[in-house]
Amino acid sequence: MNKIIIALLAISELSLGAKRLLQVHPIMPNIPMIPMIPQIPTHMGPPANMNYNTPCSQTACPPGSCACSSYPTIPCPPINVDNPGNGWNAQFNAAGTCYGAQININYGAQGMTQNLPAINVNAPNALYNARITFTNKQTRETPKVTVINCRSGLCAGATFEFIGMDYGDIKCDEYLGCGAGCNVIQHGISVSCDQVSTT
Repeated sequence: MNKIIIALLAISELSLGAKRLLQVHPIMPNIPMIPMIPQIPTHMGPPANMNYNTPCSQTACPPGSCACSSYPTIPCPPINVDNPGNGWNAQFNAAGTCYGAQININYGAQGMTQNLPAINVNAPNALYNARITFTNKQTRETPKVTVINCRSGLCAGATFEFIGMDYGDIKCDEYLGCGAGCNVIQHGISVSCDQVSTT
C-alpha cells in the first residue's frame, strides 16, 4: 500500500513539473515597438471645383489635362467626382483638355445636394469624345445642373448623360449651335444638344 502511495506521489510530482515547464515563457528577441499612427483621411468634405486649363493636342497631353492620349485605342480611366456640394462647378478652359475623358459625377444616397450651378466649356474640343455622366442616388433631393455653357460650338463631340437627375439650360450660340456630335441622354433617350439648347 505504501508503494502505491509513493508511486502516486511520484507521478503527481512529475506532472506538476511538466506543467511548470509548459508555463515558462519563451524568450523573445528584443523587438522595438512601433507606435500606431492613426490613418487620417486625406480629403474631408466636398470635392474642389474642377478646373482644366492645360491644352492637349494629338501629339502631347501633358499632366494637368484630363485627356487620355491613348484614346480611342485604350479607353481612358474614369474620373470620379463623388458627392460634390451645392455650388460645385466644372470649367474646361483649354483646347482638347479633356479629349476622350469619362467623367462621372456621383451623388450618394445620403446626400442633400440640390444644384450644380454650371458646367462651362470655354475652348474648342475641350470635351471632344468625352462623356460626363451625372448619377443621382440621393433619396431626399433630385439635384439639377443649372446650366451647361457650350457657347459657339464648343461642346462638339461631348455627351452629357443624366441618370436620376435633371438639367436646366444648355446654352449655345443661336447660329453655330452647341457643336457637331454634342448629345444629351436622359431617361435613356439621346438627343442632339441643339434640340434642347437655349440661347
